[in-house]
Amino acid sequence: MTNLHDGKPAVIGRNEACICGSGKKYKKCCGINDSEKFIQLEQNKGLQEILQEFFSTHPRPSQQKGLLDWKNKTEDLLVPLYGEEKSGGIIGDIYFFSEHADIWNNYIDSKIEQERRLQISNIINAWKNPAFLAGEVLSITNYRAIMRDLLSQKEYEIDVNESFAVEEGNIAMGFYLPDVRINNRYLMVLNSVTISADVNTETVEKLKNMFNSSSEKDEQLFYKKNIITIYQMFSSGLRSVHEVPQEILKSVQQLEQFMIDQDLKSDDLIETFFHYLQPLAEVPAAAIGGAIKFGMNQKLIHFDWTLEKLANEFAVDQKEIESFADKLQTFYLETMAQQDKEAEYAFEVGTNPKANELQNWQLFMHLKHAAISSEAALKRQMEYYHAKPYEPKSDSEKAQLLAYRLFEKGIDFVLPEELAALQQYNPQLPDGFLLAAEMEIDSAAKKSLLEKAISSGKLNYEPEMEVSWLYIANRPYLRAVFLLGIHYWENGEYESAFDQFQRLLQLNPADHQGARYLAVSSLIVLDRLKEAESLVNHYEDDYSDNAFYTWFKWLIARRRNMHSQETQALYLQAIEQNPYVKKYIEKRNPAMPYPKKAVITPRSPEEAHLIWSFLAPGLLQ
Repeated sequence: MTNLHDGKPAVIGRNEACICGSGKKYKKCCGINDSEKFIQLEQNKGLQEILQEFFSTHPRPSQQKGLLDWKNKTEDLLVPLYGEEKSGGIIGDIYFFSEHADIWNNYIDSKIEQERRLQISNIINAWKNPAFLAGEVLSITNYRAIMRDLLSQKEYEIDVNESFAVEEGNIAMGFYLPDVRINNRYLMVLNSVTISADVNTETVEKLKNMFNSSSEKDEQLFYKKNIITIYQMFSSGLRSVHEVPQEILKSVQQLEQFMIDQDLKSDDLIETFFHYLQPLAEVPAAAIGGAIKFGMNQKLIHFDWTLEKLANEFAVDQKEIESFADKLQTFYLETMAQQDKEAEYAFEVGTNPKANELQNWQLFMHLKHAAISSEAALKRQMEYYHAKPYEPKSDSEKAQLLAYRLFEKGIDFVLPEELAALQQYNPQLPDGFLLAAEMEIDSAAKKSLLEKAISSGKLNYEPEMEVSWLYIANRPYLRAVFLLGIHYWENGEYESAFDQFQRLLQLNPADHQGARYLAVSSLIVLDRLKEAESLVNHYEDDYSDNAFYTWFKWLIARRRNMHSQETQALYLQAIEQNPYVKKYIEKRNPAMPYPKKAVITPRSPEEAHLIWSFLAPGLLQ
């Protein structure tokens, strides 16, 4: 985040004689300049608040996955060169100001609409599409630097302060915001700006040659396409990942492979292990066993091996394992535990109502019975009733509330008398049929109950809603269709299963339930490979590393030609996306039933279980 230029007004009465000795009153002399400084300070405060608000409210929940994907793709390239903290600023700025500049631009547009101060609006209007520059500091006068961009040769002015502590000859790289108050070449500094000293002329010439030989003649577009490479070229000289001793990299890989084999995952454990080993002259023999013991002690992994079993597995002494685990724990508590951890992206899967559906239903019912006269009144009502329990006003509402509570309780713990009470309140409740179907062991009877849930749910379904899933009253019907599709899918009736999943994708193209994955799985089994490929291409995001799609693409290629180079390449790519799947492919374990309720993180054992469930029908038939 930028630090705006500063200044403090002198404390002197406006009608007193000016301290400069001119004989004029202060307000008619130097006070004029101080007034301008005061206005500038107030503007700086407003601009700083706009920047702080953006960084405190972004990423939005809908943007977290994209940012995490981008971070996973780039942090290994930058962290060894710039460290965790600086790399975080660089990665975030590249994402919001280049990869997805639309997020920043939309935010600025919204602030312009809200802003009543014309000068502030004019300043931030120029902030859209921040410029990236790699510039050489030519001179510094009165704490202001003249910097010349290496490619465009344009010169800019930047205040020298703690955020831009440069010297003549330094190379400064990063994103900048213009300040039109000063002049048309004045810039303010953002997080990603890094200062490189003692850069050799060969590096500068290499950058210029790259630009001159590229097909891209616009400097900003060239920077955008090569930004990570440029940061690497002008790095501050810290040891790069390629210079980390191979013994350390091998040990980290061995630890990760052991965890994959045991269905364990902990990024904290891997990161702590790597950073602890970096300064060591050699890797201790007990390092991997000690790392696992540390992970167990710190509860970073849930693993029940005894110390004796760890010692036997890694052929080392138990005391050495304990000693390494203790040292790793001390290092973790002193250096790693206090660091802010980025929230891990997770997504909810399952056939049960989503975790927040009961709360949303209660809010919906409050508003349904409230008198609302305007949009402002609606907002007030939503704020008031948010998270407030709803008291049912009819037997039908009592049935729905009880159904949600029984889903929360878990099908295995629902008592027959509880289901009977629900049916007594409303014998035609869709969720009542679904609960009964989940408890039914006879396949034909289960199918009949699911079909009744669909028929009953369709009576209250509102097809005119712009996003079908977001209208809470539609969800029982959509869940019923989903469950019938899964019933067919788990019983090997893939044509009928696909029909239900396709129906869901037509009703709710945004697919909040994950029907697309089951639809692709069904199409692959049916050898309708072009349709499966088309569905993957439709839903796959260019900025996503969604392992489901990569494994699907491998399976499609495998069914076309098991031994093709494309199949082999996709297999390696899929293992990189989620390596836990590999052992299921090799062992051909029976697929697990589709979960009723689960929360999954990327590249995890839980994700692998679900991926294997989707792949198994196409491999085991």
